[in-house]
Amino acid sequence: MDKWMKLFLLGAGSYGNVYYAVKFHSSSLSAEVAAVKCSDYHRTNSLELEAKILTTLKGCPNVIQSFESSVSMANGIPTYNLFLEYACGGSLHDLIINSKKGMMKMSELEVGFYAYQLLNGIQHVHKKGWIHCDIKPANILVFDNERGGMHKLKLADFGLSLRVDDGMAYMTGRPLSNRGTLLYAPQESLTCGYHSKAYDIWSIGCTVAEMMTGSRVWNSRGTKEYLEWQIMNKYPVIPSIVSENAKDFLHRNSREDSQG
Repeated sequence: MDKWMKLFLLGAGSYGNVYYAVKFHSSSLSAEVAAVKCSDYHRTNSLELEAKILTTLKGCPNVIQSFESSVSMANGIPTYNLFLEYACGGSLHDLIINSKKGMMKMSELEVGFYAYQLLNGIQHVHKKGWIHCDIKPANILVFDNERGGMHKLKLADFGLSLRVDDGMAYMTGRPLSNRGTLLYAPQESLTCGYHSKAYDIWSIGCTVAEMMTGSRVWNSRGTKEYLEWQIMNKYPVIPSIVSENAKDFLHRNSREDSQG
């Protein structure tokens, strides 16, 4: 029976490590590749949740697809493995950084194409009854477009996601209890722990603005408390250099429109 082999470490997260894995098929002399997320079995809650969620999200071209999951032994410790598509282009964060290093911001045509893909992906996620809760460039994977040209993007990292019925929301009722990354969290998630589908739309708006400018929408150089204050009391600045269509898109993702 053909087996997956972990070849090298790709990265690490709060759940564990990510490895580049390959499976050789002896019968056809071919091979498959995957990114495998691994976690000690006693710390697998978020990884098992992600596996469950991805099972319900199969078929969307803008959501990462899972192949399978398994339990293996590593140094006598049971390890949970989740096998995912391997993104040869890294993350959208890498793409933004590389564009900035090359002194060339992404064109609005490119940003628009990527924004369309993110909205297509999150529409599918929401239709299936989930809120992602942690959309940001580092959680968006980049794939080569088989037709050439601009890249294909896929939403990934669903370990913080919430199940929410249509028209409903999740609320902790506690201030500063947002689930996702603070830089991409909307005001209402900080004031009362309110999480709805609009949370993801806000996060996509922050991501699109970052693609346009090469910089995050909030000044994150100060303390965490100052960043929280900015999110709860200020509006992101929309760059004056972008087109009217781009400004309109970003305005639609502003605080007033993001609630729901």
